[in-house]
Amino acid sequence: MASTENLPTEYRPRRGNLEVRLSRYFATKGAGAEAAGALASASILHRHSREGVPIDRNAVEIIVSGVAAQGGRLWGPERWLGDLDMFREPSVKVMRPWTEFLCTTRTIRISREVLRSWAMRDLSVQRMLNQALVYQLRVHDIVYGLDSRSTTARLAQLIHYLAHQAPDLEEARLLPFSEGQLHGPTQKHLAIALGVSLASIEKSMQHLRKIGVLASSGMGRANRTYTILDSDLLYTVANGAMPMAS
Repeated sequence: MASTENLPTEYRPRRGNLEVRLSRYFATKGAGAEAAGALASASILHRHSREGVPIDRNAVEIIVSGVAAQGGRLWGPERWLGDLDMFREPSVKVMRPWTEFLCTTRTIRISREVLRSWAMRDLSVQRMLNQALVYQLRVHDIVYGLDSRSTTARLAQLIHYLAHQAPDLEEARLLPFSEGQLHGPTQKHLAIALGVSLASIEKSMQHLRKIGVLASSGMGRANRTYTILDSDLLYTVANGAMPMAS
């Protein structure tokens, strides 16, 4: 197929709306214009139903919306699933971590070989991947790091993270707006992720409902939807403050 790079703009194939949005997303993450366009053209928006699957070692998936459980932790929007070490030789076998999607989850799926190729020729892509790793380590420290906060504060932090609307995904119009709700994990998933007992999570949930952070729910421990009534108060509790129930 002949290259279209040297054709006048009016004769080049028009990019679809999704490709434009994906290109905008990679650009917001720091990729240069050419690289962002190439990565977008090599990406698809993939939909996972609620299921458990091994992540394809030949691909990287970026969570757009939904919640995934991997390695005992829960991950939300902008988590990159897959091997981000692009300088690892393709022949090296890496573990394929089991990932459980806890609700309908949408991801940006891109070939690892495409990412590797661009990372080796474009420093902006290397920086983008490094920033993704730094962000993931920061989230891990903030959400899952051991500290002196109560279980209620740690639970509030986890809910705040999972329900967070990622600005770059919103700017690229890739993130479906879902105000004030978290879908996916049961109380058991939350307990495992934080390394605490199910009874502790249940007690903390009750407190968050009493102080007006979460709406009441009669579905018990198997509940998979949490309605956030006061996101500012949720953030306050996540930072260690403990308002009393009125």
